[in-house]
Amino acid sequence: MAVPPIDITDLSVFTAAARLGSFAAAGTDLRMSGPSVSTRLAALERRLGTTLFERGARGSALTPEGERFAEYATRCLGLLDEAVAELGSERSQRLVLAAPASLASSVFPAALTVLAGKPVALHCRVAHSDEVLRRLRDGTAHAGFVLTGSTEEQVRSVRVSRPSMVAVCPPEHPLAQRKRLRFADLRETPVVVYRWGPEAESLATNFEHQQRPGNRPVHTIGLPLTAIQLAIDSGYIAVVPRFAVTKAQRAGELAVLPLPLHQWKLEIRFAYSPAAASRPGVATLLEHLGEIGTALGNSPSGRSG
Repeated sequence: MAVPPIDITDLSVFTAAARLGSFAAAGTDLRMSGPSVSTRLAALERRLGTTLFERGARGSALTPEGERFAEYATRCLGLLDEAVAELGSERSQRLVLAAPASLASSVFPAALTVLAGKPVALHCRVAHSDEVLRRLRDGTAHAGFVLTGSTEEQVRSVRVSRPSMVAVCPPEHPLAQRKRLRFADLRETPVVVYRWGPEAESLATNFEHQQRPGNRPVHTIGLPLTAIQLAIDSGYIAVVPRFAVTKAQRAGELAVLPLPLHQWKLEIRFAYSPAAASRPGVATLLEHLGEIGTALGNSPSGRSG
């Protein structure tokens, strides 16, 4: 049975209520009355044949069905915004580029450098690798960078870089003067490991020496820049991708330890929609992936599907 057309305003009201957790707050945000928000959302639920919100005295929370619908509603509104913005771009072509937060501070500046002087307006979006791929499939992004992970027929990808992991600490740290290190040598030192994927857990376990004190656990964290800041400010040993420490190392804030970590590498890929391959921005980035790969500390390899 086909669902009757859904009004754009209903999607806007729904996403506002989902984001704010309150019908009254959504009404204030959208300059509507609380009862109007409630009436619209009740009608939307009848139209969809499901309950989207659990109502309570302290606000509203999404049901499992509401959470699934929220993802699609947000993407639909985002795609509409992109279409309107595209029509309004007279002098330059809009290029939406997405990347995980752990890569954003490296790949976005590199992309801006490559596109400098081109009639391309770059719009950067931060998203997990899986979300980057979803955005490419539904058209809310034209291209993006992802960490490892497979892609589907609707998305093409090219390996950009395969940087290794390094362990770093402040130059004044006692271990910074060592010429050789083993994992066991760090058993008394606080360690934080950047968690880029499941394989990061195997790396973290190497620091779990049997003599390691209970008050010195090994931590994992999703952002390399946060791990680096812990090293600089609090004396942690931070295990992060090599490209993430370049600036701090040049500034004399960090030293790279001689710890054998060569077997742990990230795979960074440039992914794009086939429909967007002819766009000037995507074509330019594809031509200059070598420069971006250099910024990520490794030589790029050939293109793959």
